[in-house]
Amino acid sequence: MMRIKRKGLTLTVFEDDIESPREYYKDDNKTKMICFHRKYNIGDEHAFDTPKEFAVWVSHNKDNIAYIKPLYLLDHSDLYLSTKDFLDPWDSGQIGYVYIPKSKVKDITDKKVLDEIVEDEVKAYADWLIGNPQYFAFEITDENDCTIESMGVFELTTEKEMFNEMKERSEHKYDFIFDALLSAQENCL
Repeated sequence: MMRIKRKGLTLTVFEDDIESPREYYKDDNKTKMICFHRKYNIGDEHAFDTPKEFAVWVSHNKDNIAYIKPLYLLDHSDLYLSTKDFLDPWDSGQIGYVYIPKSKVKDITDKKVLDEIVEDEVKAYADWLIGNPQYFAFEITDENDCTIESMGVFELTTEKEMFNEMKERSEHKYDFIFDALLSAQENCL
């Protein structure tokens, strides 16, 4: 967290807790991630109690599934998700499946394209699980600690670029406090 005070205002920049891409893009995701884990709630919401129950469902719905792959989890300091087995018998294993309903890809039948869709969505979710990329938000408060302006979901590229983007999206009457933060950061380097 970074904080700077100028002219009775306080600018605070802090890590933003962004929503899972499985939730945020719920209506746009092409895949469904069906996961089972005793400790973690991973993937999409579903009504299956066991992997066997899901397997039975798949066998009855093959005509409605365009593509399906297994999902693996490595639980070692962070949670790593992949469609490829981590080959670590102690900290990893299969936790479910990711599939594409035919209704989501009506005219796409090319397995390579379907695989790219799966891999892209799994990667986006896997990145989110480990907090990559990092996102930040800012809040400007007055001397009574009342919020004047706040905004979030700024991706950390470099601090300078991120602070400049915050400044651009903020009301320009607050440019002075962002300039002070930029100057303080440059002086620390």
